[in-house]
Amino acid sequence: MAEIVFILEPDTGRVTVESSQTDSKIAKEISKDLGRGTVINCARPNAANFAQSFAEEQTQISPTEQIYLYRIYHHSTVDGPGRRSVIQFAGCSIRCSGCYIPETHLRENGRLVSIAEIIVEIEKRSGEHDGVTILGGEPFDQTEGLEVLVKELKIRGFHLTIYTGFTLESLLTRNSESVNRILSLTDLLIDGAFDRTLAKNAGEYRGSSNQRLIYYPVTRRKK
Repeated sequence: MAEIVFILEPDTGRVTVESSQTDSKIAKEISKDLGRGTVINCARPNAANFAQSFAEEQTQISPTEQIYLYRIYHHSTVDGPGRRSVIQFAGCSIRCSGCYIPETHLRENGRLVSIAEIIVEIEKRSGEHDGVTILGGEPFDQTEGLEVLVKELKIRGFHLTIYTGFTLESLLTRNSESVNRILSLTDLLIDGAFDRTLAKNAGEYRGSSNQRLIYYPVTRRKK
């Protein structure tokens, strides 16, 4: 059954249309009424609508207090519930075939940025979003920095969504206390490698239908 959701942002006048299993004819009719738009997807925002500003030099910062960052963007409505600020890591060991954002696969395409600076940027825009999403690249390739980032975000009370190409089960088999602490602070985990053959009608917030929306993933830990 086709499902179409219209999200109106009164302050910007922008309309985001989320569609699942929608016939192409219906999509064309919507375009006639609303005008030509920009196709967006999880981890790929409107190119004109992301912001990032950090100092180039990082000195005397512990490796656990910084991450390789590709970008930060705001006002996303496809990367988790509500309107999100999104922190996108650089570097991915999984490198899914057909990935929409292969430019995030290499850490060199990002910058080494202090977590303190990231928090400042997120807090500065806190009145504009309903939560924070972390995606990649692959966030769990930088577990130590990810843990510090997650802790700082949760101290400030942000709702947290994390995307990972690993499954929850594979993360738990690492037997890593750091991974477990990250999961314990995660409100929504969206797991699984992207599969382009399953991209059509993937469903809300997902790139492909094999990916799962797992709320409070720490509760799924095996006893």
